[in-house]
Amino acid sequence: MFGNCENFNPVRQYVQFNDLVFDSTDVISEASYKQSTKTETEEYSYGHGSYVNFKSSQQFLTEGDLSMTINIDYRKYRREERKYLKDFIKLNLIKTGRIWAIEDNKILWAYAYVTDFSDDYYKFKGHISFDIELKLYEGVWHIADPRRTYLIPYSTCNFLECYDFRDDTNCGDCCVNCVKPMEEDCASCLCHCDDLVKENSLCVVGRNILDEFMRCGESFLLVYDCKRSEEFFGEDSYGKKIYKADVCKSTIAGQFYSGTILDTTNIDIRIEGEFQNPEISINGNRIRLIGDYDGTITIDRSGSVMYSKGDCCPFEEVDLNNVEILDDFLFTVKHGMNNAIVKNSCCEMASIYIYVDEITY
Repeated sequence: MFGNCENFNPVRQYVQFNDLVFDSTDVISEASYKQSTKTETEEYSYGHGSYVNFKSSQQFLTEGDLSMTINIDYRKYRREERKYLKDFIKLNLIKTGRIWAIEDNKILWAYAYVTDFSDDYYKFKGHISFDIELKLYEGVWHIADPRRTYLIPYSTCNFLECYDFRDDTNCGDCCVNCVKPMEEDCASCLCHCDDLVKENSLCVVGRNILDEFMRCGESFLLVYDCKRSEEFFGEDSYGKKIYKADVCKSTIAGQFYSGTILDTTNIDIRIEGEFQNPEISINGNRIRLIGDYDGTITIDRSGSVMYSKGDCCPFEEVDLNNVEILDDFLFTVKHGMNNAIVKNSCCEMASIYIYVDEITY
């Protein structure tokens, strides 16, 4: 990302909330992120220190609070569009959505909503200023998947291209035709469908492009789309792949790396091949599916187990009576190398894909 050490800045830069792009470094004058652990102590009555009952090797986190001051220089916008700027900002602040940031050569995002808002008064100074408080209710930041993250070139001159603002004085003809509502579609495709091309994915453009963010009104609008990821990248979008080293072996076994900082159970598993009573193990945590399977088995992060006999067959839910929890139902992936094993494969090629939603704080 950085051509020399002088350009490197490890401070987290906030670059977008919903469709509100922070297109230059002076847009945010102040920002503070606060978070706590959930660990509680109980003081010893007769002794030094306190008792702590740690539930795991990592502590759990509370929801996060992000405070920031946003300064928008309205002189950068077309004169005829300035009258819509504040309403555009309000529309984005009132919606729940994603807050985006860049840190350590990575794009991060988190679910967030505004809890407090103040509009500072600066008359005739060329800026409008807002103090906002954001609640990051999951308590974690997601490390953006490069195949699901798309960077669309952005300019302040185009900030209204996905919004419908008009000069409606209510003094015209009251007899208007009803507009047919837009059909349901993935949110990102409602406006940016033509821009969501493989060439705009973070996977293709590379992380060097992160230097091009926030360049005096020129930046990128970040869009997250998992449907396009599968369309463009096929099986690579399923996650890390491990397959049998020998067709005649009955076990798939291997290791995969994860850059997650916090241990995560946000894991989607996909198994392809022919199996009899397959036993799936991630880092020693095992479940077994009773029965014969020849096709594709999926286990998502919510615990739903689905099975399809082939490309032309729909996925059907596996009866829970055929799911044996041998250890803990939730698979956990940690930072570094992780182990994956699938037993009871028949004599043909088989594989497992592990998709990990990597998270940090």
